[in-house]
Amino acid sequence: MDVSLSAYERAQHLFPDHGCLTWIRTGTSDEAFAGLVRGFGGDPATAHPATWEDAEGEAYDDLAEDADGIMLAARHGAWTVVMELFNARGMSLRTLRDLAAGGEAYSVGWTVNGLASVTYVARGELVATFEPGDLAGVAPASGRDWLAGLPVSEEQWRHWFGAALVVGEELSGARVDGSWLWREHLCVQLHPLPPRPVTPADLLDADMRAVADRDPRIGAIAADPTPAQLPEIILVAAELAVATTGLEGPSIEEAMRFIAAGDRGDTAQETRTRLFRLRDRYRAEARGVPGASPGHDTEHGRLLLKERAVQALIYALRPGADLAEVARETVEAAGETHLREDNGDRERERILSVVTYYLRTGMSPW
Repeated sequence: MDVSLSAYERAQHLFPDHGCLTWIRTGTSDEAFAGLVRGFGGDPATAHPATWEDAEGEAYDDLAEDADGIMLAARHGAWTVVMELFNARGMSLRTLRDLAAGGEAYSVGWTVNGLASVTYVARGELVATFEPGDLAGVAPASGRDWLAGLPVSEEQWRHWFGAALVVGEELSGARVDGSWLWREHLCVQLHPLPPRPVTPADLLDADMRAVADRDPRIGAIAADPTPAQLPEIILVAAELAVATTGLEGPSIEEAMRFIAAGDRGDTAQETRTRLFRLRDRYRAEARGVPGASPGHDTEHGRLLLKERAVQALIYALRPGADLAEVARETVEAAGETHLREDNGDRERERILSVVTYYLRTGMSPW
């Protein structure tokens, strides 16, 4: 592992400033490879030998008018390694789920700003998706078990490029370093994928579905993600924020009654004004301690979480706003209150978040 890690770190400058690498195990048949190419938006009949330098030149100088990207695909036994330029379809959970319905898919995408995202799918199910600098934020939470079994440490993930490619090699046996870039593989121009309706099943991973099955309210939201669910989404998010931080008092009780009734009238706005003062008081008290950070373990950390919870209620009572935007703000603020994992609240918030995203955009966030 140390040998390949150092090899990847030395080779990083050879890779583009932004890109996406995807390792996919579909088997050794030509039919499976052709399906993979089509899944990325390419025509298998147009695949031709090329190095990465050749592919880059073709992308900038000879890209077909109706093409929107290019990929280099290398077959390594049952695995195929795909490197994309311009687009990053390997970062789409929906694409990975489709391509790895009976196998595995692992992808790492990065931007010119150094932001990276890693995703692993097995048998059509999301196992883990995370940013290398925030392993604690892996989703679903059960993905921590997969992370713990990888041959890279948390410290090594902070230098994400080498660590991410080590995992790709561990899975596939293929080393994607400088010599890989210089060898000829198969180059395919990519075209826009046809639109496909999003279904409720596209929005949830296995952990989310388990919570939805246990919680009738969350299950109803997930099963019928329509605008009619927005008031319930806002209410559930507010309840999560209040419960996890232990918020209480007359203003909190009044606010929750107004939110439950969908009332954003004048009286509700008087309560909202009191919430602003409460939020600012929590914020001032917490920030009086140097280095205070949100968390359940310290008094000042809890104050910062309460500040976020009150902000969630302020968002929930915002007058004259589009309900989808109110839901987005409320759910995001609730998610910043360090929701509990052991009772499923973190997964509840994730469900509310993806459903809200879908209602705002018509697309899956994955």
